[in-house]
Amino acid sequence: MSIIRSLTGAVKTASLTHPFTTAKHTVNTMQSVYVTITLADGHIGHGAATPNEVVTGDTLTTCLAVVNDVLAPALQGADLDDFNTVIAQVHAAITGNTPAKAAVEIALYDLRAQLLGVPLTGLLGARVQPVETDYTLGIADTNTMIQAAQAHVAAGFKALKIKLGTLPLEADLARIQAIAAAVGPAIRLRLDANQAWSAKAALNAVAAFSQADLPIDFIEQPVAAADLTGLAAVTKASKLPIMADESVHTFRDAQALIQAQACDLVNIKLMKTAGLSEALKINALCEANGIACMVGCMIESQVSLAAAAALVASQANIKFVDLDAVFMSNEDLAVPYLTLDHDQILLNQAPGL
Repeated sequence: MSIIRSLTGAVKTASLTHPFTTAKHTVNTMQSVYVTITLADGHIGHGAATPNEVVTGDTLTTCLAVVNDVLAPALQGADLDDFNTVIAQVHAAITGNTPAKAAVEIALYDLRAQLLGVPLTGLLGARVQPVETDYTLGIADTNTMIQAAQAHVAAGFKALKIKLGTLPLEADLARIQAIAAAVGPAIRLRLDANQAWSAKAALNAVAAFSQADLPIDFIEQPVAAADLTGLAAVTKASKLPIMADESVHTFRDAQALIQAQACDLVNIKLMKTAGLSEALKINALCEANGIACMVGCMIESQVSLAAAAALVASQANIKFVDLDAVFMSNEDLAVPYLTLDHDQILLNQAPGL
């Protein structure tokens, strides 16, 4: 038997290489709750959570409290040999609080892979392989964004995700055109409005960007998360693919989007889905309905990013990757979970995460 002896959470902070700004907020540090689960036989699993008030509705304080005061007692003495039951216990212990659940789930998957003697990617059904990510440009003045774009292209990135939505449409369009001209037509662009537009404004935006003839892969979350009617209208009108992000946290959210024909693509984030188990279900549902997925992230630790990268490496339906947070912080870990090579994330091949 593989009995859980202890589960603990602790806060760790790392500075970012530069402030990261979206239409919703500015982030200056990476603040994570690190989870450690120890089994009676001595195996140790690790996970990490990054709460986000504007997306998941929780804070560092609430996340830590849920880990230590709710999830730890709920799983004390649980037998990891009955893995599906343990995962169900995580989700039944409390409503919401998805980052805390994600951190615990990641640690449980880490342990499960260790016990089976395989890397997490292998546990999820594939060989370990490199994962190629884009790089996200936070909102700044146009010259700063152009310089950042050029620097990251020079560093080997082939795709840039660009935050927008704080300027009038004409100014946003001019900014994207300037960035595109600066990096050249071989670099793919992915635009993310983070719910900044009304449905009417989004319809104008997708028309303008479609007519601009730029190498754009998609426009992400143009309207408010709850506005599925607006999102569906934008998706129907747009010549460019529309991706849902904040509108999709759960399997049921994905079902609702598909039924409403409200998006062309779905962005899966472990902090939204409460971990790998729900993320796998969402991806399978999307694949069955002809909808490709992206795996994205918050400003997260290598621990949770390694789990997200393993998910990418194991699922053919995940066509886009936005796990660039690993390039954005000065996180100092005794044992790195990832190796970086230009725009590629290389996963460890040892058993576990």
